[in-house]
Amino acid sequence: MGSLRDLFFGSEKEREAGSMSEELKEQNTAEGTAEGNIIDSSMLVGDIITKHPLAAQFLMECGMGCIYCPASQMESLAEACAVHGIDGDEITDALNDYLVEHNS
Repeated sequence: MGSLRDLFFGSEKEREAGSMSEELKEQNTAEGTAEGNIIDSSMLVGDIITKHPLAAQFLMECGMGCIYCPASQMESLAEACAVHGIDGDEITDALNDYLVEHNS
């Protein structure tokens, strides 16, 4: 069994992997996603709404009525979709299309 620190914060290896993931998320957010999409499913719901306010209404119409709840600040779009029983890839693609159409 690991230490109490590992229990709360993960092992050193897990923390390093987590920081690498955060760097990739920041890079994707700064440069756009690899496919040229505006958002991807690994982005936090709160960040998506902050950067793209039009996304709020779209997500609510898709069945995510609680997009402003505290969980949205730490939950990725994929995680939020899973919680609501929605296909995350389908929502990500549709939201990208919606944002492209309405930001032109």
